[in-house]
Amino acid sequence: MRRIVTRPVSLTYFYALQRGLSKLQMLTALAVIAVLAIVAAPRLMTAVNHAHNPDIVTVEQDIGEIEKSLQLYKQDTGRYPSTEQGLLALIVKPTRAPVPKDWKTGGYIDRLPRDPWGHPYQYRLNGEGDGFDVFSFGAHGPDEGDDNPGVIRSKH
Repeated sequence: MRRIVTRPVSLTYFYALQRGLSKLQMLTALAVIAVLAIVAAPRLMTAVNHAHNPDIVTVEQDIGEIEKSLQLYKQDTGRYPSTEQGLLALIVKPTRAPVPKDWKTGGYIDRLPRDPWGHPYQYRLNGEGDGFDVFSFGAHGPDEGDDNPGVIRSKH
């Protein structure tokens, strides 16, 4: 039978025997962490800013209310309002084509809210007519266009 002989080992000798990561492995790990941070940080900051900004919360609530009204409109009339009819079709029966036959008397929403920056909400029917986009230009306003990062869109 073999006997294992142990001897006391000093800490410096113990650390010298330990093998760590090579420089290449360390640089690779740091590069992966850096790429993840670059990709994730802007999304995380946007989510945090949205969650804590009362104006954005108000916009999301308003858009949710408008979306519900648009769904009711579609249930009654069989289609969403055209882009030309816009959100006004939720309050007043449209007179331009396509004029709905089964439009609900009194409308689908009491009033059209404005976003916290004083701008009206925007509405666009998609090309197939089976979906829509409701959005606010955000604090930048309409001058920046609807593709700037400050635009707050419906999730529909």
